Amino acid sequence: MFATFRQRRYLGMFGVVLVIAVICVALGTWQIFRFDEKRAANQDLRNNNKNRTTEIAAALGPASAPTGTGKTDEYRHVTATGHYLNAHETLVRGQSVGEEVGYLVLTPFQTDGGVLLVARGFISQTQAAAVTPTPPAAPSGTVSITARLEPAGIKPDRLGALPDNQVLSVNPADQSARLRLPVWNAYAELLPAQPGDAGLTVIPDPDLSNPAGGAEPPQHAAYVVQWYLFAGLALAMPFVLAAAERRREEEDAEEARLAAGNSNPSAPQAATKPTTNTRKARRADLDDRLAGRS
Repeated sequence: MFATFRQRRYLGMFGVVLVIAVICVALGTWQIFRFDEKRAANQDLRNNNKNRTTEIAAALGPASAPTGTGKTDEYRHVTATGHYLNAHETLVRGQSVGEEVGYLVLTPFQTDGGVLLVARGFISQTQAAAVTPTPPAAPSGTVSITARLEPAGIKPDRLGALPDNQVLSVNPADQSARLRLPVWNAYAELLPAQPGDAGLTVIPDPDLSNPAGGAEPPQHAAYVVQWYLFAGLALAMPFVLAAAERRREEEDAEEARLAAGNSNPSAPQAATKPTTNTRKARRADLDDRLAGRS
């Protein structure tokens, strides 16, 4: 077999399968890191969701100089005391709750530390998207709320370019420019039974089975096994092909030897022609020998 491997074509094959194996091992190792990252990200989000509720400024710092973001504090429960800025309410389009399509009712909530964008709830789209529904008004006066933090976006909200009071995204920078007030770089979804959610569909709790989204952690573990298995199969391929080739060569040599051992040129022509039964016997003998070698 080693003589077979010294052939030029096998040397080339070894080079190709080695490259394939290195790529597969690299992908499998990357999936190990992805598995660890996904598991850590899921655990962080679960911890945020169950941590003690804290005041908004303690969680994110003042709105004028925030120390936290909605991304790192996603699902954290916060409290705030202030009043709703009903005149600056917008509806975030393209949202869904269950099977319903509609809008998040986004109302700025002014506190002593800045403005928190609060998604008070969800309202269904019952008419064409060009027709903006009218949600129930938020309460006036000073109230205290408890809400769940969510990361805001950087995509322009396009207020004014869409139908009346509709926005494309939750963008604190755009809101701050319009309000001329500091706005926290996150938004918050009202928890049930809070001031401001009356008449609206409560935004459901997040699914904490795989809160980071994407592939489940066990899938990443399966990908690790898959890529390492592919690497092993690639490395084994030249050995399998060489063994098969060597087996064919041995079969051909054995068949030639048997044919040469049964030939007799000096004998009469009639004697050199094997009968049908003789040919069958020789073939059976050859098959038995080859079976014994396999």
